Amino acid sequence: MNENQSTPAALISKDVSLWPDTMTAGELYLKAKDRKIAVLNEWLQRLRQTKKWQANKASKARSFIYSFFNGNSLVTPFYFVQLDVFMDHIKNERNSVVDNAVQQIYDDLLKTCAGYQNDGVELILLDGQNRLYEALIPFFEGTLKSNEYRKPFTVVFTNGDEPFVKNNFKYTDIDLDQRIKEAFFDTPVIVVEGKKGDIRAFVDSVVDLNNGESWTRFECAIIQPTALAYEINKDIFHDPIIQSLFGNVDMSGNVSGMSGSYEIQKKGDARFIAELAFCVAHKCDSGIAGEDTVCSVIKGSQGVYIHAYKKVKAYLSFISSTLNCPANKDLSEETKPLTKESLRGLVLFLDLITNKENRLSRDCILHLPELKNIQTPKIILEQFVRWHNEKIDKNINPQDFTDSRPNIGTYAFYIRNTNVEHITGRLHYINGWVTNNANEWVATSLVNKESLDYKSYETYVMKQQGNRDIYSKADPVIKLREKLQVDHVKSQRNGGTNDIDNLVVTRAKPNQIKGARY
Repeated sequence: MNENQSTPAALISKDVSLWPDTMTAGELYLKAKDRKIAVLNEWLQRLRQTKKWQANKASKARSFIYSFFNGNSLVTPFYFVQLDVFMDHIKNERNSVVDNAVQQIYDDLLKTCAGYQNDGVELILLDGQNRLYEALIPFFEGTLKSNEYRKPFTVVFTNGDEPFVKNNFKYTDIDLDQRIKEAFFDTPVIVVEGKKGDIRAFVDSVVDLNNGESWTRFECAIIQPTALAYEINKDIFHDPIIQSLFGNVDMSGNVSGMSGSYEIQKKGDARFIAELAFCVAHKCDSGIAGEDTVCSVIKGSQGVYIHAYKKVKAYLSFISSTLNCPANKDLSEETKPLTKESLRGLVLFLDLITNKENRLSRDCILHLPELKNIQTPKIILEQFVRWHNEKIDKNINPQDFTDSRPNIGTYAFYIRNTNVEHITGRLHYINGWVTNNANEWVATSLVNKESLDYKSYETYVMKQQGNRDIYSKADPVIKLREKLQVDHVKSQRNGGTNDIDNLVVTRAKPNQIKGARY
């Protein structure tokens, strides 16, 4: 402290204790090469943007390299937190929750961190993974796709030798002067290391420090150190069955339309999954959560959402495996078998027939204790996708459209939004589709007969009739606890089917009088 400076009368209490320092670019490179640094993609980071940094012969990486060594190295810091500090935070979080599923997730992360610790990792990188792994490391190892920079580098020698002015060279070139290599190696870099404090405050700082593309609110939430964020990230980064749905750097995926806020580079797959977890947690009696709501869910990470997420993961894994998505690695956008909306519909369908908590489960004729009770799932899932695609096709269902816009109340209308009305409307159509097909599925052994609850026909059809007996003139309103029967409008003897349009709920007497004459 300067002798003219006085001790401050007050200090601001800090959420974090940070230690700003400098190291050389070469030291940073060696720490990363020796695996003293780890990146927790399951948490704390968004997806490494390899494609963007390596496009056009790594033009973004080369642009960064040039500006970095020409002065920018002391402008943008690399931001770390000590591994042991991070582990202490996870232990505190684990001890603060009572839900067993949430505790298990924290235990899983602690095992991962312990593995890092045994391997000699000292620091967790919070900000700078693209700069380090897509630019600096390839520069020092001579593996950049191109070494042509926007201007030549100039290195001045202190002994008066002719300056080095050159473009299109590699750091690893054998004939490169050792003094030039040392000039690059010894370039100072600002590093900011979190020593102690609130890890969430560290993570919040990532957004402020990041000098790349702006972050969405969801991206800020999904890198938070919460159990739900970890669980979702772990699967989109490491589960090949889930990855094959949405794609990754080496796989195009099987779901089209993953753009905008659903772009994979922005963890749009994580957002899609988190929205479905919210919907299932609320018994599919809600919409797909908006960005603010789903961010709050992730940051809060209550046990109910962890349990809902596990259901969603089971549905997505079932869909991906059944439709053989892992085998489709290089599909073009137009040949992908699924869209975001058909995939949402499939999840709603599977939740309807297997989850007793689903709001329409009681009205559904098909009840399966487990997904494996679908004996031939590929046929049924593909049948659903065909039905979905036909319902939103104005050429196949022109009555549902006016001037190419879906009419209110149609299935095509309900998939245009994700609020409560649209999700519940979509679910009602799916339930009707199940009702129309369930008997055929049983007849062709696609599902077990025991899975059908014929009583649900009565509940569903009665609601369609507005709780009225259409065969009764005098007293059509059906009263509570009246004995009712499900009748075929046209009898099966005369070619009638079990389709919902051919069923009616009526009292026993009209049904007896009608008999099977029609």
